Parts: sequence; C-alpha cells; structure tokens
Amino acid sequence: MSLTYAPDAFSLNPNGTPSVGMLLQDRSYETGAPIGVKGRQRGNSTQKDGFVTMQFGLSFNLSSYRCPTN
Repeated sequence: MSLTYAPDAFSLNPNGTPSVGMLLQDRSYETGAPIGVKGRQRGNSTQKDGFVTMQFGLSFNLSSYRCPTN
C-alpha cells in the first residue's frame, strides 16, 4: 500500500548521527537533492511492484587435514 512519506519514522542514533534505517529510507540524496518530502505520497498503489532475493552458496576444501598423533 502506498502511503505518505514519513521521514521521522526512524529515530537518530543515541549519539545524534542518522540511523541506518533513516539513511536507507530515501537514498535519492546520493544522486543530488533528496526527493523525499514529509507528507508526500510515495509510490502508486494502482501499480503493483515486487521484490525477490535469491542466494546460492558453494563451499569446498582444497586441502586435507590430519589429526595429530599423541
């Protein structure tokens, strides 16, 4: 559901620096002026979107180990 932008949804860190959530909620500042304006609608609820994450892993050992003898 597309609702309005709420930049104050993420609080600052205890030392006053921006939290990770605050930095990631609107990354448009990386390309220029931020486009997130408090109260402005973000997204369009009539256009559905999706997100998929997939991860594969492969691990193998190239050397052999022998237990030490007593």
